[in-house]
Amino acid sequence: MLTEKTFDTGTVAINYAEGPRAGPLLVLLHGIGSRWQVFLTTMPVLTQRWHVVAVDLRGHGRSGRVPGRYGLMEYVEDVQALIRHLGDEPALVIGHSLGAMISIGLASETPSLVRALVLEDPPLGAFDGRPFAVRPEYARFVATRDMAAEGHTLDELARLLAEQMPGQDLVTVRTRAASIAQIDPEVFTMVVENRAADRYDLGDRLRRIACPTLLLQGNPALGGALSDEEARWADSLLARGILIQIPDVGHQIHAGPGTHPIRFEKLVTDFLETV
Repeated sequence: MLTEKTFDTGTVAINYAEGPRAGPLLVLLHGIGSRWQVFLTTMPVLTQRWHVVAVDLRGHGRSGRVPGRYGLMEYVEDVQALIRHLGDEPALVIGHSLGAMISIGLASETPSLVRALVLEDPPLGAFDGRPFAVRPEYARFVATRDMAAEGHTLDELARLLAEQMPGQDLVTVRTRAASIAQIDPEVFTMVVENRAADRYDLGDRLRRIACPTLLLQGNPALGGALSDEEARWADSLLARGILIQIPDVGHQIHAGPGTHPIRFEKLVTDFLETV
């Protein structure tokens, strides 16, 4: 059984879902524009062996909003505070997309808090100093930001998204709409304006990660956010890294249409059992 709780870091209230204390602490961090529920189909497997906590990042879901303060290291501060609140043991951390970038910041900044990492298709190129406007997701991020700022109801958002997501089933569309309905639009602004990476030298942060790290790469041709060159570069900097490329899936490896949840669960559970 999962229980939703709120923890006040002193800066922002963080909403999270917590499973039974079945083992070591395992923290799940979602991607930009999402919320903790994106891990719902994966959590039943993980809760068998670990104390799973799935987080709504600041500005997302039911967590509080902090206008203008959505930098990577500000997210990191929230996760640091939450891990310390939950216990004094180092945590296992799984991060998808933005959550993976936060995980890199967390493990490099406070290695004593992190036992191992799983980085699911991290968008390294979005935070390496190059203008975000050259990224393929730039127009989509701006459109999503603007849509979130217009104050639509959930049903209105679902209708708008259905036009932008041809071929997607309506449950997937409505789920996406529910996440957008709960987001602070400034989350996207910080990224598209290249203001989210203060205090975040990507190469330095990767070199400083000392714990075992599983790096999962989706296929860029299918929507993956991590290029082959970036994946090889990151793997070369990770002292204890394992790179696994999954060629027949895009950015969402763990859940959603066309993904590989069973393979994701197998890779993750096997890896976590070794640390």
